Amino acid sequence: MECSSAHLRYLLVIDRLSEEGGAVSSVEVARALGVKKPSVARMLETLQEKGLAEKERYGKIALTPAGAETARRYRRQLERLGGGGSGPGGALSRAGGPL
Repeated sequence: MECSSAHLRYLLVIDRLSEEGGAVSSVEVARALGVKKPSVARMLETLQEKGLAEKERYGKIALTPAGAETARRYRRQLERLGGGGSGPGGALSRAGGPL
């Protein structure tokens, strides 16, 4: 399954936010990425079509098992490359994503 840098950025942010407190809202994702809520809604449609995320109407967002595995695989790759961690200064902490 092919993912663009934008898809990966959203997956990584949703994964990180869900680690902090379970399923997340569109508002939380928008805030973390510095985008507007309609942008999140459009991307979520794409991620749902790819089988990477789930969202109930007016509900919380969760990654599917495939989405969570994709996010974690790319996170590990970023961490191996250096500067990809979610700590201060890491690529995952800047603008909510690495790309």
